[in-house]
Amino acid sequence: MMIARHASRRRGRPTAAEAQAREQAIMEAAAALFEQRGFAGVTMAEVARRARISKTTLYARYPDKPALFRAICSYACRVPAHRFAAVATEGRDPIDVLADFAVAIAEATADPAADRFLRLVIFEAGRFPELARQILLESRAVAAPLVLWLEGLAREGRLASHDPALLARQFGALVTGGHDGLLQCSERESGERIASAMALLRPLFRNEKDRK
Repeated sequence: MMIARHASRRRGRPTAAEAQAREQAIMEAAAALFEQRGFAGVTMAEVARRARISKTTLYARYPDKPALFRAICSYACRVPAHRFAAVATEGRDPIDVLADFAVAIAEATADPAADRFLRLVIFEAGRFPELARQILLESRAVAAPLVLWLEGLAREGRLASHDPALLARQFGALVTGGHDGLLQCSERESGERIASAMALLRPLFRNEKDRK
Protein backbone atom coordinates (compact mmCIF):
# COMPACT_ATOMS: atom_id res chain seq x y z
CA MET A 1 0.00 0.00 0.00
CA MET A 2 2.74 2.46 0.89
CA ILE A 3 4.54 1.67 -2.37
CA ALA A 4 1.37 2.40 -4.33
CA ARG A 5 0.93 5.78 -2.63
CA HIS A 6 4.58 6.68 -3.29
CA ALA A 7 4.21 5.78 -6.97
CA SER A 8 1.07 7.91 -7.16
CA ARG A 9 2.95 10.93 -5.83
CA ARG A 10 5.73 10.46 -8.35
CA ARG A 11 3.23 10.38 -11.24
CA GLY A 12 1.49 13.53 -10.01
CA ARG A 13 2.30 17.18 -10.27
CA PRO A 14 6.01 17.92 -9.60
CA THR A 15 6.90 19.65 -6.36
CA ALA A 16 8.15 23.24 -6.36
CA ALA A 17 11.70 21.99 -5.83
CA GLU A 18 11.40 19.54 -8.72
CA ALA A 19 9.97 22.23 -11.01
CA GLN A 20 12.80 24.59 -10.08
CA ALA A 21 15.40 21.90 -10.71
CA ARG A 22 13.85 21.15 -14.09
CA GLU A 23 13.83 24.82 -15.05
CA GLN A 24 17.46 25.16 -13.97
CA ALA A 25 18.38 22.14 -16.11
CA ILE A 26 16.65 23.68 -19.14
CA MET A 27 18.37 27.04 -18.63
CA GLU A 28 21.82 25.48 -18.26
CA ALA A 29 21.38 23.14 -21.22
CA ALA A 30 20.05 25.84 -23.52
CA ALA A 31 22.66 28.37 -22.36
CA ALA A 32 25.51 26.01 -23.16
CA LEU A 33 24.13 25.16 -26.59
CA PHE A 34 23.32 28.74 -27.62
CA GLU A 35 26.75 29.86 -26.48
CA GLN A 36 28.50 27.11 -28.44
CA ARG A 37 26.47 27.25 -31.65
CA GLY A 38 24.52 30.51 -31.75
CA PHE A 39 20.78 30.69 -32.26
CA ALA A 40 20.63 29.08 -35.68
CA GLY A 41 22.75 26.09 -34.68
CA VAL A 42 20.52 24.86 -31.84
CA THR A 43 17.38 22.70 -32.00
CA MET A 44 14.73 22.21 -29.35
CA ALA A 45 15.35 18.46 -29.55
CA GLU A 46 19.00 18.99 -28.58
CA VAL A 47 18.02 21.18 -25.64
CA ALA A 48 15.54 18.57 -24.39
CA ARG A 49 18.12 15.83 -24.77
CA ARG A 50 20.81 17.72 -22.87
CA ALA A 51 18.35 18.76 -20.14
CA ARG A 52 17.19 15.11 -19.89
CA ILE A 53 13.54 15.93 -20.40
CA SER A 54 11.05 15.10 -23.13
CA LYS A 55 10.40 17.43 -26.03
CA THR A 56 6.77 17.55 -24.90
CA THR A 57 7.86 18.92 -21.51
CA LEU A 58 10.11 21.50 -23.14
CA TYR A 59 7.45 22.69 -25.61
CA ALA A 60 4.90 22.91 -22.80
CA ARG A 61 7.14 25.51 -21.15
CA TYR A 62 8.53 27.19 -24.27
CA PRO A 63 6.39 26.96 -27.44
CA ASP A 64 9.31 27.61 -29.79
CA LYS A 65 13.03 28.32 -29.95
CA PRO A 66 12.70 32.15 -29.95
CA ALA A 67 10.68 31.95 -26.72
CA LEU A 68 13.38 29.79 -25.15
CA PHE A 69 16.11 32.16 -26.32
CA ARG A 70 14.30 35.16 -24.82
CA ALA A 71 13.88 33.30 -21.54
CA ILE A 72 17.59 32.46 -21.45
CA CYS A 73 18.57 36.08 -22.00
CA SER A 74 16.16 37.19 -19.29
CA TYR A 75 17.62 34.58 -16.95
CA ALA A 76 21.16 35.77 -17.66
CA CYS A 77 20.14 39.35 -16.81
CA ARG A 78 18.79 38.25 -13.43
CA VAL A 79 21.84 36.18 -12.47
CA PRO A 80 23.74 39.07 -10.81
CA ALA A 81 20.68 40.51 -9.00
CA HIS A 82 21.73 39.12 -5.62
CA ARG A 83 24.98 41.11 -5.75
CA PHE A 84 23.10 44.42 -5.75
CA ALA A 85 20.54 43.29 -3.19
CA ALA A 86 23.34 42.25 -0.80
CA VAL A 87 24.89 45.74 -0.55
CA ALA A 88 24.27 47.14 2.95
CA THR A 89 23.30 50.83 2.96
CA GLU A 90 21.85 51.68 6.38
CA GLY A 91 24.01 53.84 8.63
CA ARG A 92 27.08 53.69 6.42
CA ASP A 93 29.25 56.34 4.83
CA PRO A 94 27.91 56.97 1.28
CA ILE A 95 31.39 56.61 -0.22
CA ASP A 96 31.75 53.13 1.31
CA VAL A 97 28.31 52.14 0.03
CA LEU A 98 29.10 53.49 -3.44
CA ALA A 99 32.32 51.46 -3.46
CA ASP A 100 30.37 48.30 -2.66
CA PHE A 101 27.91 49.01 -5.46
CA ALA A 102 30.85 49.55 -7.81
CA VAL A 103 32.20 46.11 -6.91
CA ALA A 104 28.74 44.59 -7.43
CA ILE A 105 28.55 46.17 -10.90
CA ALA A 106 32.04 44.96 -11.80
CA GLU A 107 31.31 41.42 -10.59
CA ALA A 108 27.99 41.35 -12.43
CA THR A 109 29.74 42.36 -15.64
CA ALA A 110 32.39 39.70 -15.14
CA ASP A 111 29.80 36.97 -14.44
CA PRO A 112 30.23 34.43 -17.28
CA ALA A 113 26.48 33.77 -17.62
CA ALA A 114 25.65 37.45 -18.01
CA ASP A 115 28.64 38.31 -20.16
CA ARG A 116 28.27 35.56 -22.73
CA PHE A 117 24.60 36.29 -23.34
CA LEU A 118 25.13 40.00 -23.62
CA ARG A 119 27.56 39.23 -26.41
CA LEU A 120 25.17 36.71 -27.97
CA VAL A 121 22.26 39.15 -27.91
CA ILE A 122 24.39 41.83 -29.55
CA PHE A 123 25.28 39.31 -32.27
CA GLU A 124 21.62 38.28 -32.72
CA ALA A 125 20.24 41.83 -32.50
CA GLY A 126 19.08 41.80 -36.11
CA ARG A 127 16.98 38.69 -35.50
CA PHE A 128 15.66 39.83 -32.11
CA PRO A 129 15.55 43.66 -32.04
CA GLU A 130 13.09 43.60 -29.13
CA LEU A 131 15.61 41.78 -26.95
CA ALA A 132 17.76 44.89 -26.61
CA ARG A 133 14.91 46.74 -24.91
CA GLN A 134 14.02 43.71 -22.80
CA ILE A 135 17.57 43.34 -21.51
CA LEU A 136 17.87 47.09 -20.95
CA LEU A 137 14.76 47.11 -18.77
CA GLU A 138 15.71 43.98 -16.86
CA SER A 139 19.24 45.23 -16.27
CA ARG A 140 17.83 48.43 -14.82
CA ALA A 141 15.53 46.40 -12.58
CA VAL A 142 18.55 44.46 -11.27
CA ALA A 143 20.27 47.77 -10.40
CA ALA A 144 17.18 49.14 -8.63
CA PRO A 145 18.81 48.95 -5.14
CA LEU A 146 21.45 51.46 -6.28
CA VAL A 147 18.81 53.83 -7.67
CA LEU A 148 16.66 53.60 -4.52
CA TRP A 149 19.67 54.34 -2.34
CA LEU A 150 20.63 57.39 -4.42
CA GLU A 151 17.02 58.62 -4.32
CA GLY A 152 17.09 58.36 -0.53
CA LEU A 153 20.29 60.41 -0.35
CA ALA A 154 18.78 63.04 -2.64
CA ARG A 155 15.71 63.37 -0.40
CA GLU A 156 17.97 63.81 2.62
CA GLY A 157 19.98 66.50 0.87
CA ARG A 158 23.11 64.34 0.89
CA LEU A 159 23.43 64.19 -2.89
CA ALA A 160 23.88 67.09 -5.30
CA SER A 161 20.89 67.75 -7.54
CA HIS A 162 20.91 65.02 -10.21
CA ASP A 163 18.52 62.43 -11.59
CA PRO A 164 19.32 59.36 -9.41
CA ALA A 165 18.30 56.85 -12.10
CA LEU A 166 20.43 58.53 -14.75
CA LEU A 167 23.30 58.92 -12.30
CA ALA A 168 23.14 55.20 -11.49
CA ARG A 169 23.31 54.29 -15.18
CA GLN A 170 26.20 56.64 -15.81
CA PHE A 171 28.04 55.27 -12.79
CA GLY A 172 27.52 51.75 -14.12
CA ALA A 173 28.90 52.77 -17.50
CA LEU A 174 31.98 54.26 -15.85
CA VAL A 175 32.59 51.11 -13.81
CA THR A 176 32.13 48.69 -16.70
CA GLY A 177 34.00 50.76 -19.28
CA GLY A 178 31.19 50.68 -21.84
CA HIS A 179 32.22 49.05 -25.11
CA ASP A 180 35.80 48.77 -23.86
CA GLY A 181 34.61 46.46 -21.11
CA LEU A 182 33.14 44.05 -23.65
CA LEU A 183 36.47 43.77 -25.40
CA GLN A 184 38.86 43.82 -22.47
CA CYS A 185 38.14 43.51 -18.76
CA SER A 186 41.06 42.28 -16.70
CA GLU A 187 41.01 42.45 -12.92
CA ARG A 188 43.53 45.31 -12.96
CA GLU A 189 41.51 47.32 -15.47
CA SER A 190 38.32 46.70 -13.52
CA GLY A 191 39.98 48.09 -10.39
CA GLU A 192 41.16 51.15 -12.27
CA ARG A 193 37.67 51.79 -13.64
CA ILE A 194 36.15 51.55 -10.18
CA ALA A 195 38.71 54.01 -8.79
CA SER A 196 38.06 56.44 -11.64
CA ALA A 197 34.27 56.19 -11.28
CA MET A 198 34.54 56.79 -7.53
CA ALA A 199 36.74 59.84 -8.07
CA LEU A 200 34.24 61.37 -10.50
CA LEU A 201 31.20 60.85 -8.28
CA ARG A 202 32.75 61.61 -4.88
CA PRO A 203 32.26 65.41 -5.20
CA LEU A 204 28.49 64.89 -5.58
CA PHE A 205 28.10 63.59 -2.03
CA ARG A 206 27.59 66.12 0.75
CA ASN A 207 28.63 65.54 4.34
CA GLU A 208 26.89 66.94 7.41
CA LYS A 209 29.09 70.08 7.44
CA ASP A 210 28.21 70.89 3.82
CA ARG A 211 24.46 70.74 4.55
CA LYS A 212 24.56 73.21 7.47
